[in-house]
Amino acid sequence: MNTRKILIIIASTIILLLFGLISSISYNTGMNYGVTNAETIRTKRAKVAETHTKQIKTVLVTKVKNTTIKNQINSAGRVVSLNNITISSEVQGRLAGNNTFKKGSEVMEGEVIFSVRDTDLRLLIKAKKSQFMSLISANIPDIRVDFGNEYIKWNNFFNTIDLEENLPDFPQMNTAKEKNYIISRSILAEYLSIRSDEEKLGKYTVLAPFDGIITKSYSDVGGNVNPGSPVVDFISKGNMEIELTVNTSEIQFINIGDTVSFTDNGKKYSGKVIRKGRFVNTNTQNISVFTSINDNEGSLYNGMYLNATITTKGTENTFKLPRRSIFENNKVFIVDTEKRLKIKNVNIIAYQGDEVIIDNMLENTLIVNEPLVYATEGTIVKAILK
Repeated sequence: MNTRKILIIIASTIILLLFGLISSISYNTGMNYGVTNAETIRTKRAKVAETHTKQIKTVLVTKVKNTTIKNQINSAGRVVSLNNITISSEVQGRLAGNNTFKKGSEVMEGEVIFSVRDTDLRLLIKAKKSQFMSLISANIPDIRVDFGNEYIKWNNFFNTIDLEENLPDFPQMNTAKEKNYIISRSILAEYLSIRSDEEKLGKYTVLAPFDGIITKSYSDVGGNVNPGSPVVDFISKGNMEIELTVNTSEIQFINIGDTVSFTDNGKKYSGKVIRKGRFVNTNTQNISVFTSINDNEGSLYNGMYLNATITTKGTENTFKLPRRSIFENNKVFIVDTEKRLKIKNVNIIAYQGDEVIIDNMLENTLIVNEPLVYATEGTIVKAILK
């Protein structure tokens, strides 16, 4: 047993010595390789850096010249009539006329849009006028005796009453005695009743409140209508506006009175901002801007879709750059006084097509206006003004 233990110890010792010898040889070999090839490694790295440097040796730059830039905001919207109303009947009856209230009909201000048959009411008014005249005629003799000075006034009033015309103005009652007499005889009550019917009669004929076009008809001649029943939708002719939508970031640059240009298949129109919305659309996160539009040729129609460009009054101390100059959302490369690249954050206040508008940049700063590959801060470059 002792001999076996001695053999195991001798074998273990030999294995440890061999492992140490192999590790020593590997270490020396690695050290020799590193020393021999260090210069080669440094040379390769220098060549890579030199290659990158050559790729961005020359850069195109723009020199900052701050000014007041009129921001142009693109949008689109539909033409809508400034006056868009539904005209309803105020009385009950059947629609009369020659069917002029059809969709698409043009009606000038003061012309009849529709009327309701009023024969029954006209006959009722005539009957009540006849009774009223009889009432006055029966009281004229007493008025002549009791109110001698007022006789001529009441007699003239009686003589001017015409069954086909509205009642004349009621005579002025000058004394309390006269007033008591007239009221006690129901003369004033009958007069007011007739005047009420005459006022109602005027509601049987509906006139156009402005020059316009009927866009919808809810009934035809002969149809029954009730108070509150819609008869036609009516829009003004030539008096239009457009509702545009803009981003919440753009609304701050838009002011009342800013000019707006519109286009539609080559045709151009102009207008101005007349009001701004005060609420955000929850679905689009946009805000409405309402504009006027000039249509001297009468070529615009309600519902037309137009492209629009709002030109704002301008923002001071701003500068315009190509959008390709921007990287990582709001960064640009500038060339400093030592001709080295430097990264700078910019404040973008608006986008205009392929360009961006930035503000608060130092005058004469050289901004690289092209995208750079393998660019790093501190790289020496040759700047060429574009």
